[in-house]
Amino acid sequence: MKKLENIPKTNIFEVPEGYFDKLPLQIQARVATENPVPQQQPWLRYSLRYALPMLVFALAAIFVFRPKVDKVEKILASVSTEELVAYLESNALSTDELLDSYDFDDASAEAIEQEVYFSFDFNTNDVNEYEYPFEVLK
Repeated sequence: MKKLENIPKTNIFEVPEGYFDKLPLQIQARVATENPVPQQQPWLRYSLRYALPMLVFALAAIFVFRPKVDKVEKILASVSTEELVAYLESNALSTDELLDSYDFDDASAEAIEQEVYFSFDFNTNDVNEYEYPFEVLK
C-alpha cells in the first residue's frame, strides 16, 4: 500500500485555459438545440382522475335511486278490479276526496271527460224520457 507521503502533491482543481470563457456559449448551444419537452396539461389528468369516478358514481346513483314506476304498475295490474272496488267502498274516502288527492293535468281531465260523457249511447227517446219523465207518451 502506498503511503500518503509518496503521492505527488499537485493541484487537481485546475481548469483548462479559457474554460469559463467558453462555458456560457456551450450551455446556450446545448439548450437551443434540445427539443422542448411538451408539458402535460395537469388539468386534463386531474379531470380524468376525479371526474370519471364522479360520473360513474352519479350514473350508479341514478340507476339505484330512480323511481320504481314499472313495479308499481305491475303490482296494480295484478290486483283485480273487483278487489279495487271493494277496497274503495270499504275506505272512508268519498269520491270528491279521491279526486282532490289526484292532480289532473288538462290532457287526462279531457280524456276522462270524453270517456264519461261521450261513451254513453243515448237515443233521442231516452233523452226525452229523462227530460220529461211525467209526460204521457202518445
